Amino acid sequence: MDTGKERKEVDREKGISIRKLNYMMAGVTILVSIVLLFVSYQTWVSYRELESTTERYLSGQEAAKSMQASSDYLTEQVRCFTVTGDRQYLDNYFHESETSKRREEALHQLSEDFDGTEIYEDLETALNESVALMQTEYYAMRLTVESKGYDRNIFPEQVRDYPLSEADRLLSAWAKKEKAIDLVFNEQYRKQKERISTGTAGCLNRLLQKIRLTEELTNDRFSRIITVERVLVIFLIVIVLVIVLLTAIQVIGPLIRAIPKIREDKPIPVSGASEFRFLANTYNKMYEDNRGHREKLAYEACHDQLTGAYNRVEFSKILWEEEFESAALLLIDIDRFKSINDSYGHVVGDKVLSRVTDEVTEHFRDSDPLCRIGGDEFVLFMDHVGPESKDLISEKVSHINAALMHAEDDLPITSISVGVAFGSGKLGDEVFKKADRALYEVKNSGRAGVALRLVLKQKTVRPPGHEARRPDCF
Repeated sequence: MDTGKERKEVDREKGISIRKLNYMMAGVTILVSIVLLFVSYQTWVSYRELESTTERYLSGQEAAKSMQASSDYLTEQVRCFTVTGDRQYLDNYFHESETSKRREEALHQLSEDFDGTEIYEDLETALNESVALMQTEYYAMRLTVESKGYDRNIFPEQVRDYPLSEADRLLSAWAKKEKAIDLVFNEQYRKQKERISTGTAGCLNRLLQKIRLTEELTNDRFSRIITVERVLVIFLIVIVLVIVLLTAIQVIGPLIRAIPKIREDKPIPVSGASEFRFLANTYNKMYEDNRGHREKLAYEACHDQLTGAYNRVEFSKILWEEEFESAALLLIDIDRFKSINDSYGHVVGDKVLSRVTDEVTEHFRDSDPLCRIGGDEFVLFMDHVGPESKDLISEKVSHINAALMHAEDDLPITSISVGVAFGSGKLGDEVFKKADRALYEVKNSGRAGVALRLVLKQKTVRPPGHEARRPDCF
């Protein structure tokens, strides 16, 4: 009983209960809410009047922005189509201009409140300029279709039937593409885009002026209400500061100190409110109990238990997901490993695998991940390495084979054959196959050596579940 009383006294000295703090905050909130209710109602009435006045101006701003966004989207799609020739961009263009019709919808939306005003006329001018600009865009798309040799019958009639000048019709495919790109990137096109932007900007500026005028007219109405609210807010600030101070000391402070520790996977400090101290003590106990188990599971999930090298799962991640500026993939095979297993047994074979792993890791950098992908097959990734390092790689393999030719711990002598391929980006299946073919050459040439291949044009073949992404044009 005395121990329980002492614990309560310690808890009382270290901080209040979060539950009590919440009760206090709720009581203060209810009290202030009752006082502010009447003033809030008066504010609401005035606000509704202001809102109804400004709502249509804000709607007009959205319409003007939608007009500009639609025009910019059409420009982006036509530029992408002329550069890449990908029909998806052309389909996007006509879906926007013929189906979504955001420009026309924006003008219609603005006409409901501003028809006949300068605001409407500015946006109408922007639409007319955008429509006129489409003639240039149709011409550029027709040139692109011609340059790619596409069947014109599968394209919309605006492109299919758009007439080309005799001079442009006689241009080569490359010249047609270049002219199409120039049409949507040249100075004349840019000036037409500027006229569209000028129209939408003029519409937005006029709307902004209207909003500001409305705000000025309602300032006097709000001034008296604000004076009353200011007194109440000052009182509320004092109360909130007291609550914030208690919350910061008892809750926020301990949480802020605990979060970095949790991110660093370390025990958290025990402080703050009684509930938080209980959670901290519980967490720390669970942390100590589970840390060793987690570390073991994490290691086993990505490492081969026999050799300590990375396993096939980690190999696949590096091969398909890691981005390399330049890299060498070394496919390593232990020569005549099956005969070692047959002659000396699997226990000796396992020791040979471990020794080969030790020799490879000793002669290469710590930053070069070594993966065991099969019985006696390994893969080593060397980052920031290109074909100019072929002699260095060959020398390292020679040193490894020289070491393996000396018996150690009564293990049979052995050697390794290595196929090397170079690549960049996500290495993928292409680089691996190049390394495999290089390894095959070594095997056919007597083993205990290295062959190198360079992947000049790397084509990444993704395994199931890896979706290709369309590259951006800009």
